[in-house]
Order: sequence, then structure tokens, then C-alpha cells
Amino acid sequence: MKVALEQLDGLRQPIDEVELTRAKNALKMDFILNVESSGDRLEEVARNYQTHGSLTLWENFAAIDQVTSHHINDAVRRVLSGKPTMVVTGGAINLVPTITDVQRQLA
Repeated sequence: MKVALEQLDGLRQPIDEVELTRAKNALKMDFILNVESSGDRLEEVARNYQTHGSLTLWENFAAIDQVTSHHINDAVRRVLSGKPTMVVTGGAINLVPTITDVQRQLA
């Protein structure tokens, strides 16, 4: 839990351009791999056409390329400013911090 909170908190700070470019390329590669088969491509094209009225494959890549560190920082700040939701399972739930403790760490 501590590591996850530290990682979330780190996204409030400026993101190194090399790391941001690497993440953008990984996202685009994941997208390409997810539409590798013709059936998957057809499904994606149909979903885009139904949702957007156009075939937006290249528009998605352009939108990914336009994301900046500032965009990510702002989104993370908005998400973390709300009350967190927690689901805990397992036998040692007494070792998990309370929701109040989590909120304090994210503030």
C-alpha cells in the first residue's frame, strides 16, 4: 500500500520527458497489439464509428502524442483530491491503513 501511494503521489510531480515518451510509445504499442487480428480491428473500427461517427485510429495516436506532463499532473491531482475507495481482502486486514490514514497520505 505504501509503495502504491508513493507512486500515485509521484505522478503529481513533473514527469521526465524520456519517461513520458516511453509511456506514450508503450500505450500505442499496446493499442496496436490489441487490434492485431482482423476481427479485433473490425470491432475497434465499428466501436469508433458508432461512438465518434468516424474511424479514429490515427486520431487516437495523435491524442496520445499531445498528452503532456502537465495534463497527467492535473488529472492525478483531481483524482487524488476526492475521497478514496478501498477494498480489502485477505486474512490480515488489520494491517491495512484506515481510509483516514490513506487520505492523509494523499493530501
